[in-house]
Amino acid sequence: MFTGNIKYIKYIFSFLIVFFLLSIACTAEGQGVGRAHQSTEFRGEQIRSASLDTKNSMIQTAIFQYIGKFGYEKNIKDVNGRIQFSDPADIVRRFTVTEEDIDKSLERGDAGMGSSNSRIHVVFAWEGEIDLPANAKLGAADSTIVISDDIVRDHPELAVVLNKWDFSKAPLEKLEQKARQFREAADRWIAYNEVAIYFLLRNENVWSPWVSVDAKAKIDVELAREQGLAAQQKD
Repeated sequence: MFTGNIKYIKYIFSFLIVFFLLSIACTAEGQGVGRAHQSTEFRGEQIRSASLDTKNSMIQTAIFQYIGKFGYEKNIKDVNGRIQFSDPADIVRRFTVTEEDIDKSLERGDAGMGSSNSRIHVVFAWEGEIDLPANAKLGAADSTIVISDDIVRDHPELAVVLNKWDFSKAPLEKLEQKARQFREAADRWIAYNEVAIYFLLRNENVWSPWVSVDAKAKIDVELAREQGLAAQQKD
């Protein structure tokens, strides 16, 4: 009888310990620890673009990702991998810098591309009339590019690229045609990456003024290795 009671007491004691630990975790999250872990996913290591739901925006985003990755060795991801933006105000909100974003003493984490805290650093082909936040500026040569001050601070070489970026001379109609063609053979993101490669292979006179000599050389090396849909095109 006494042995059975001891066993019962042990079960209760174990349950209380688990309950106590869970309470501590919930309290910490309520005080902002959980959010701090999520909202610190952007500390300069990763650049988030947000392509709008237009071929123009998605094409330019893919081109910027290719240039940034191979020309400047930067980690650029499109937030729209999971999030579809329907409200321009939501895009603007995600440009905002919080104290947690710049506090490097906090624990780092990655809330994922689908997180409600996902930051945005650049948008191409912006047509919204909503006022931009104080920490976002329009491109110097192309006023349809929205650039976060984070890029200027953490990636000045890419800020130079974006301020020289001028897509007005790009063969947009042809690129949109290729986007439709490539979408029949590949998924969305592979298709737009191929469109970016197609553009870079055939429009050196348009994009080469945007980049440094060193970045141009690195991009040329990578383009020479391409063997996908874009490289196989005859036109």
